[in-house]
Amino acid sequence: MELLAKVFSQQDELMTLDGGYKDEFETFKALASMPAEKLQRFQQLGLKLMQDLEQPHDRNKCAERSRNLREKGNLVLRGSATGSSQDAVLNACRLYTGAVFEAEDAVDELSLAFANRGMALQEYGYYREAYDDCVNALECGYPERLRHKVIMRQAYCAWELKNIASLEEHLDCLEQLQLNESFQQQLEKLKQKLDLLKNQPKEQETQEKVEEKALGEILTDSGQRGRYMVAKDTISKGKVIFSERASCFVPLEQHLICQQCAASLMSAPIPCPKCHQRVVYCSRKCREAHSAIHKFECAAYRKNLLKLLGVSHLALRLVLSYIPYIMPHLEERTTAKDIWDEIMNLSRKPEASEISPEYLRSLRMVSLLDQASKAELTYHILCANFLQLYLKGHTDFFDQFGSLSASTEDWQLIISSLILRFAGQLLANAHVGYALLAVGMEPNEFILLQPDLWQKPRHLKRGKLHILSHSENITAINLPYLSLCNHACEPSIRTKLDGCSVVNYAVKDISDGEEIFNCYTGTYMTSSKLQRFEALKEIYKFECACAKCTKTDPDQNYLSFHRYRCEKPNCRQEFIPDARVQRNNLIWWLASNAENPIICTVCQERQDFAWYNEFLGLIGSCADSSKRQDLFKAFDDLDKWLVDYHSLKRIMAAELVTACFIKIDEGTSMDESEYEDLARIIRKQLEGTAAQYGDTSMEYIARMTYLWDIIAQKKCRTNEKELQMKGKVKYLASEHREVFLNYYNDFIEQQCK
Repeated sequence: MELLAKVFSQQDELMTLDGGYKDEFETFKALASMPAEKLQRFQQLGLKLMQDLEQPHDRNKCAERSRNLREKGNLVLRGSATGSSQDAVLNACRLYTGAVFEAEDAVDELSLAFANRGMALQEYGYYREAYDDCVNALECGYPERLRHKVIMRQAYCAWELKNIASLEEHLDCLEQLQLNESFQQQLEKLKQKLDLLKNQPKEQETQEKVEEKALGEILTDSGQRGRYMVAKDTISKGKVIFSERASCFVPLEQHLICQQCAASLMSAPIPCPKCHQRVVYCSRKCREAHSAIHKFECAAYRKNLLKLLGVSHLALRLVLSYIPYIMPHLEERTTAKDIWDEIMNLSRKPEASEISPEYLRSLRMVSLLDQASKAELTYHILCANFLQLYLKGHTDFFDQFGSLSASTEDWQLIISSLILRFAGQLLANAHVGYALLAVGMEPNEFILLQPDLWQKPRHLKRGKLHILSHSENITAINLPYLSLCNHACEPSIRTKLDGCSVVNYAVKDISDGEEIFNCYTGTYMTSSKLQRFEALKEIYKFECACAKCTKTDPDQNYLSFHRYRCEKPNCRQEFIPDARVQRNNLIWWLASNAENPIICTVCQERQDFAWYNEFLGLIGSCADSSKRQDLFKAFDDLDKWLVDYHSLKRIMAAELVTACFIKIDEGTSMDESEYEDLARIIRKQLEGTAAQYGDTSMEYIARMTYLWDIIAQKKCRTNEKELQMKGKVKYLASEHREVFLNYYNDFIEQQCK
């Protein structure tokens, strides 16, 4: 990052924006018209930076590291042959996955790692993933003399997957080979299985389909509101308003998620062998679908330059994805100016229908570059130029324009301008996608390969659901249809993210003709008006005047979660701190806010919060039974100081529950009454979470995992209402929903009987 900042600073000194910012095209046209010597120096700085970002690569060392991990996996798998331990098989899968990653482009070792992982995956029951690994191994040049083993494995997986066509293909191939007696016997058994498979009645496909309604209607006005969305029918609370699948997203913080579908739960991640373990896919299907994009990003990932460019990486991906759709409109254009004018014409065309192509919706999104500070604007200009230089120098991206009339130089100017335009639009319109991730797991580890968690594919062991209680933003995603919704601090919708798809539910009844609102910041329940005002002004460049913010008491709901009872014996009155003084979101318990005391507005006395420090001391000793009893009592005593659903009470409950579960996972035993106390505290926490975030929120579902674990272990009494929590899982991404439903069916449902 320091290297990038240094180069951008040097380029900034060479660049001038005479007359201020006009638009993206005029900006790069002016840049291209710099004096030749200055322009050459400007571009050389970018080229030198890309050269400096190149990272050394030793194929022999990659092969050695891969071989060592594969041999460790072999030892583990041989040990499982005597004990038939599923844990050992999954541990072997984990080691083989490490071997796949470490091999990088050492294809001999890569083929062996894929083949061995495929064997372990098949044994564990991941048949689709095992099949993919067999194909990967053969594709990487698996030794000819051993290929029959891999093809036989493919045939077994095809049978398990009930894929008749693939099974026939592999059996035909095996019949052409010279097989020993053992393999010949396996072949004959598979032929019999094929006959049985052909004679089985065809199963009807039952696919869960998301309800795709378009209850929102796009409207425009000639004022400053631009395009927005209203309800064209009455929509009742909980109904789906619309869903959207995005073709463009990028991982945040280099998260190892599938670059095509954004899956975060992967049992057999397939890395690009040229990207230094930075790009993975959940399947060959996803890898192939993404190849048209990745071929232009591969070298950038290898240099690790994309993580330096923020929203401009997503802007680049929009360009790579949309150019094939935009080009047919530009074939007759002969100059850069003509091309740009036609692109702008596309962006100004009225919305023809609610199902217009994503690239047109994206071109129509509002840009905020004209309101950006000079430093912010300069940064995005330099990022766009840097990416255009990268595409020209390290990919064949510009070859696709060779048959068109405009010159390569014209197309370089257009691509720079488009990247900058999309970056400006994404500043106001990009969204973030979240997922439930494993608590405390390293980025290069994959939860589905952790043997201490799973009893069989996607079926957690009893008491392990709480491992999936960490919600984190993992993608920056372009959702142009959702971006139609204007902001309100009290939104109309709740957005459920499922990889690169979203479903938007109504959070309240919406009348026919009523505008549909999204919330761009923390909602009125979780932030003050001043905080939202500052965030909206800084990021989105407008002052909020929504119905909530224009009320005489806009912070009433938020402050209801910060009600105290004065701890001074001569007062003991309920009070809410003065929000005008407490600019720190009233979170005095954070170290950064230690100098902001809470003052009782009745007696004007400072609150000492000795009870809070005592609670923290007990948290650190919760492995001790007597200390746990004191800890539980200390939590119950919070009602003396924190009124109703105070935010701190919910946070302290989370600290207590998490600390106790860590000790349970480490082997600490608790008696029945302690589990009942723990369950009671979780229930209180869930009530507070439902009040502030809603009982379908990710915050609620994440904390619900702890209660399900206690119920699954039959450590607490439960009731019919709690057993109906199964309905909450519909708000999860499909990959997590499967795991949660399996857990419910394996361990929770039996409590109903």
